[in-house]
Amino acid sequence: MRKSPLLNKITEYLQQNNLGFHTPGHQQGKGCSTIFKKTIAKNMLRTDLTEIPGLDNLKNPVGCIKESQDLAAELYRAKKTFFLVNGSTVGLQAAILAVNKPGEKIGISRQSHISVINGLVLSGGQPVVCPVAINYTWGIPLGTLPNEVSLFIEHNAEIKSLILTQPSYQGIGGNVFEINSIIAEKGITIISDEAHGAHLYFQNKLPLSAQQSKSDIVINSTHKTLGALTQASMLHVNRKALIKPVQRALDILQTTSPSYLLMASLDSVQDQMSREGEQLVQQTWELAEILRSHVRELKGYRILQDEIVEPWYKDPGKIVISAAELGLTGWDLARILQEKHKIIVEQSDYFYVLLLITVGHCKNDIVKVAEALKDICKYEGKKKLSVLNIPGKLYEEKPHLELTPRETFLKAKAEIPINESLGRIASEPLTIYPPGIPLLWPGEIINNQHLEYIQWARKSKLPIHGISAKGVISVIIEE
Repeated sequence: MRKSPLLNKITEYLQQNNLGFHTPGHQQGKGCSTIFKKTIAKNMLRTDLTEIPGLDNLKNPVGCIKESQDLAAELYRAKKTFFLVNGSTVGLQAAILAVNKPGEKIGISRQSHISVINGLVLSGGQPVVCPVAINYTWGIPLGTLPNEVSLFIEHNAEIKSLILTQPSYQGIGGNVFEINSIIAEKGITIISDEAHGAHLYFQNKLPLSAQQSKSDIVINSTHKTLGALTQASMLHVNRKALIKPVQRALDILQTTSPSYLLMASLDSVQDQMSREGEQLVQQTWELAEILRSHVRELKGYRILQDEIVEPWYKDPGKIVISAAELGLTGWDLARILQEKHKIIVEQSDYFYVLLLITVGHCKNDIVKVAEALKDICKYEGKKKLSVLNIPGKLYEEKPHLELTPRETFLKAKAEIPINESLGRIASEPLTIYPPGIPLLWPGEIINNQHLEYIQWARKSKLPIHGISAKGVISVIIEE
């Protein structure tokens, strides 16, 4: 008898009736537009369509898809908006392919998503890494401030484009208006990875929206905090000369069989946010503040956002909570929330959990998580957790890449024990959580500092991505 293991697990998960504080932002449909919910509820399988007459073609839109993209561009005040059905990954890679040439230097944030490195495999560009500030108590990357961007450009005058992640996964960032002003003065093309900030455009309190500040290209994961389905994103072009290069890149990278379910969800988002965007974001942030107020009244918890001050800004919809004073790691807290209270968080780390408050949440959801945290602080107390004191020097320095991502990708590779890797060139990114950004980049020479940090992380029992359980790492075979 044949089995359907994934389908079985999804069925099992749905039967548990968990409450999610994670992506996608629609929270099992609760945050989707009314018309989208009605259409999908009645006709989900019937709406899985293709390019039949009247439904247009994403590769060459002239009808309803073009009209929807134009409405999205009007909403976001972009020169052109493209619908993405391969997630923000394809948007970032298309943007890189559109502006970066083989051998040409491009600035990238130290906290760039892995899709950026993969995009440089395609373009053949040479990355120059811009360091980011890290809060070492929480083990969280904060981003890059305007003055640091200015210094980076001054010391790397040869770069012609720059990719910045704004805001961070945890919702932290600098004043993007000031950052963009500095970059624009130098004539550098700026790509903003705003995957975690699609909702920020619909508010005027925080200078965090890259689309408001008109970066040349902005990529939004509309499924993360808004009502689109997972994998549905948008790319906004704000400089006319870049429209055709981006279009050509998307023609190469994006599927020729786009999901009409995903595109319909993007269409519903542009309509929903044009009518209710500001109100929905305001309601979301009010719910988040209610939760923070509850947590502040409980003993044993800390909230990252309460400890972050200007010049940093923080997205109110991201709530980062530590129960270290209760003796609980973030992994412990996430496990207890799930097993005892059926609450699933977005992310857990050594020191914290991350909860997303989105357009799919209501006041009852907030009450449930507040009651769960109250219960945990009464019964789960242990000895206070020590701070990790993450070694920070390597993250504060610019890594030197011996090979470009494309060169690294094309080279032959070998798997060797980590204790034999000194002086070898890493072929894969190596990431330690926290802080969850690459310690080693593909093409970087492994040095003593790397090995000491890895030894410390393994001793501290931190998750390390890029090393096998047996301590094996992938390196370039040198000729």
